[in-house]
Amino acid sequence: MRKLLVIAALALSLGACAQVQKVLDEAKGIYDFATTATVSAAQAGIVANAYDALKATATNYANYCITQKFPQPLCSAANRRAVIKGVRSGDAARAQIELSITTGQPVVASLYNTLVAAIQALQTTPISTVKGS
Repeated sequence: MRKLLVIAALALSLGACAQVQKVLDEAKGIYDFATTATVSAAQAGIVANAYDALKATATNYANYCITQKFPQPLCSAANRRAVIKGVRSGDAARAQIELSITTGQPVVASLYNTLVAAIQALQTTPISTVKGS
């Protein structure tokens, strides 16, 4: 009986080790994919140009809010912070992929996705409702 309990405990612990190893292998696979997946320089260039256009619109938004004495609710502090956050995030990603775009080398997908996320964040702000000066 004692041997049976020892064998059962050993089997359960080995089964748990297999489960842990499986989870670790999956996590490693996800990490490897995230750090090695790439996007072509042409695709990254298109997204970079879209970001540049949105950044210009965001700058007009900031100028509008300053010249119009921050009319509410369009130029609320929350809206301005969202625009600033989107521009900073986009600028950081844009700067990092610039060399890849100019040399025609593939861009790491995580940087590309960061720039896409910055674009999407800016699109959700009210920058498109402001004509600017």
